[in-house]
Amino acid sequence: MAGWSCPSCGRSFTRVNQRHHCGTGERAGVLRGRPEAVVRVYELVEAFAKSLGSVEIVARERYVLLRSVRIFADLVIMSDAVRVAVHLARRVDEPLFFKVVSDKYKVTHVAKLRSAADFATVRPYLAEAYQVSVVAAPAQRRGP
Repeated sequence: MAGWSCPSCGRSFTRVNQRHHCGTGERAGVLRGRPEAVVRVYELVEAFAKSLGSVEIVARERYVLLRSVRIFADLVIMSDAVRVAVHLARRVDEPLFFKVVSDKYKVTHVAKLRSAADFATVRPYLAEAYQVSVVAAPAQRRGP
């Protein structure tokens, strides 16, 4: 998958000496004490992400990163929703995305998922973000 593996944790990265926290954390920790509706939405997102291909899920406190070669989505497990930031190569016009931010590498679309219907709306964009993330990184992004 990548050009460098951390000698401490064994995780693989495209950049040598990629800054990271060793280990991937535990799913149970981010879901502990959350309402059942939030847990169900998270489980939909996680199951779909795993169906896309090789995906690493990194969980810390209330944050979850979905990563192939690069991070394609990050989640915040809230008390009433799963906030998802989907990283695409283009801007999309979808009312569920309440915030859209771009830089020279990606366009990040943010939504709060409160139901299976919300997830169904975001699902194709997660698939697109995964596909974008497995494409070789631009040369300007490589290096320490």
